[in-house]
Amino acid sequence: MMRPSRRLVLAALALAPAGCSSLLGGGTPATMYTLTALRNFPPGPRLKLQVLFDRPSASDAINTTHIALRRNVLNMDYFADAAWTDAAPSMIQTLLVESLQRSGRVTAASRDTLAIRGDVEVRIDVPHFEADYNGSEEVPTVRIELGLILVKVGDRSIIGTRTVTASARPEKNDVAAIVVAFDAALQIAMRDSLTWILANASH
Repeated sequence: MMRPSRRLVLAALALAPAGCSSLLGGGTPATMYTLTALRNFPPGPRLKLQVLFDRPSASDAINTTHIALRRNVLNMDYFADAAWTDAAPSMIQTLLVESLQRSGRVTAASRDTLAIRGDVEVRIDVPHFEADYNGSEEVPTVRIELGLILVKVGDRSIIGTRTVTASARPEKNDVAAIVVAFDAALQIAMRDSLTWILANASH
């Protein structure tokens, strides 16, 4: 098997984007990051309602513990030496459940499992959960998009659908600052999602 020449290896390293992963780079343990449950839940009456959250679906590029970034419309990459504590869809599911549980607005909120029967189920698609550099910007914009389908458990009828989008910009092009922007954008997305779910689930 032929080994790449030193010149080719150096050229590949020179072309690797700063701040993102490379097949040739790495080796140091990843710094683990997580996001937070909704801190300011909209006030309202308590509903006699049990809400189940299905595990969100996402492309392979997002369904990972790697923190995704986009340089252009054709390419997804990841920040080097940084990772979520759980795959992004599972983390979103956990935080939605935790947020609704803490709110006191419903009887119960849980992950959707065969052992639990609820009143409504929330199915979620995650088309976007990345830091977008938009081709040339030095500081990315964090973009989150959640596609929601609210289903009545009893007859499996669809109550409604909604697309929620949110964005935030970090103070600087630094992984820790970008994670803070992820948290800010997810706070907006969860607030809008849960407000819509509670407004429509009891209809």
